[in-house]
Amino acid sequence: MTTTRAAWACLFTSVAIFSATPAVASDPDPWGDGWHSTVSLYGWLPGISLDSRFQLPQGTVVENKSNGDIFSKLSGAFMLEATVRHGRWGLYGDVDWVKFDDEKGRVGAIGGQRLGAATRLDTRWNAKGGLVTLAGSFTLGHNSQGYADVLLGARYLWLKGNIGWNFGITGNGGRLDIADEGHLHRQTHVTDGIIGVRGRWTPFPSKAIFMPYYFDIGAGSSDRTQQYEGGIGYMFHWGDIALIYRDVEYHEHGAGAFLKDVRLSGPSLNLTWAF
Repeated sequence: MTTTRAAWACLFTSVAIFSATPAVASDPDPWGDGWHSTVSLYGWLPGISLDSRFQLPQGTVVENKSNGDIFSKLSGAFMLEATVRHGRWGLYGDVDWVKFDDEKGRVGAIGGQRLGAATRLDTRWNAKGGLVTLAGSFTLGHNSQGYADVLLGARYLWLKGNIGWNFGITGNGGRLDIADEGHLHRQTHVTDGIIGVRGRWTPFPSKAIFMPYYFDIGAGSSDRTQQYEGGIGYMFHWGDIALIYRDVEYHEHGAGAFLKDVRLSGPSLNLTWAF
């Protein structure tokens, strides 16, 4: 409920800011006649925090928790963002692919039995997946200080995870209905509807320095998903460059869900070209 209220507060604040001042006629106007578009290539360096469930052949469910370190080992990534506008209406798209290798984790529960801190069942795991967001947009307001768009669309997540363990040193495995050594893998596909707001704002007279922002929240295949971004950038005649912090979260607590909680979070450097 708190997150939803924050979303509406962000939306109403954006409307108030960008309805207060008319656009400066001499500025380039992406909301003028014809089609206007932007394409962004960006290097996002997220860490990952992941709680997941794996099922053994005999039906035992193993819950694996990452060590909670979001500054994890990113071994591959690809990111692309694009917008297309015609007047106040537009389309927004974002595509991400990430891969993490040789991460540390710990078995948190086996067959519904929670394990205490004294039980040392450490794991090594890896994950890879894709994230696609597509949404229609409508400009709530724009002027010389920036703009605000409302978004309505969907986000798709594909994630594959593998864990391996060797409990031979501690010998706890056999007593907990799990072999001392093994390997499991699982994947999931999650589609959620989202609503959000994105834009940029500048309080500076030069208007070249700006602060981009993004927030969305949604649900569907997952119990809840949300994403937020914020940072600072600089505009050039060809486009702009921005340093942004980005956080994407998924929460799913169904009995058979592979993902309980996943968080991708970290800085990104965005290069944007305007057409």
